[in-house]
Amino acid sequence: MTGPEPGGSPAPESPQPSAWQPAPPPGPPKDPGPAPGVAYSDLRFRVLAYIIDAVIVGVLNLVVSVLLLDVGLAFGDTLGWIIGLVFVTAFNVAFSALYFIYSWTKLRASPGQKILGLETLNAADGATLTQPQAIRRWLILFGPFALLSALQVVVGGTLGNLFSLASLGYGIYLLWTTYKDPKRQGFHDHFAATVVTRRSA
Repeated sequence: MTGPEPGGSPAPESPQPSAWQPAPPPGPPKDPGPAPGVAYSDLRFRVLAYIIDAVIVGVLNLVVSVLLLDVGLAFGDTLGWIIGLVFVTAFNVAFSALYFIYSWTKLRASPGQKILGLETLNAADGATLTQPQAIRRWLILFGPFALLSALQVVVGGTLGNLFSLASLGYGIYLLWTTYKDPKRQGFHDHFAATVVTRRSA
């Protein structure tokens, strides 16, 4: 902590280093973009980060899901199985939301992204995501998968397989929009005004 300057006035604190270039001077609109040594993340790093996060979330969900199913089965076989599935689905969705929204707003990256040097930032100025912004991103990135997965379990059969195909199609769409965008902003990124960056130096 910096001590007071002579005369009693506190010394100004040192500014935090930024991963974003300063705003351009007045004139035609121009995106300042990441600072030197920081680039928009390639799709391969983003997919790998997601796989790491999926393993972390999946292991924790598996442990809790077994316990929740045991609780549900206490109500009987058929009813207990339904109650257990409801508990498991609700927990999985809630935990996923908490995991990613907290990480993006408090750590600027999910644990998987941290391992690979990625950050999820506000697209305009590289600032940390606000909570509403992080919620919007999570809803578009993971919400449809959670809904389609729940419908697949409830409906089952041929219709359930259609929901499974719809989930696969949506995942491909997100990957395609991310790959084709020059800033690697997928549909979910545009919706929440976010970008994913990676330190290249």
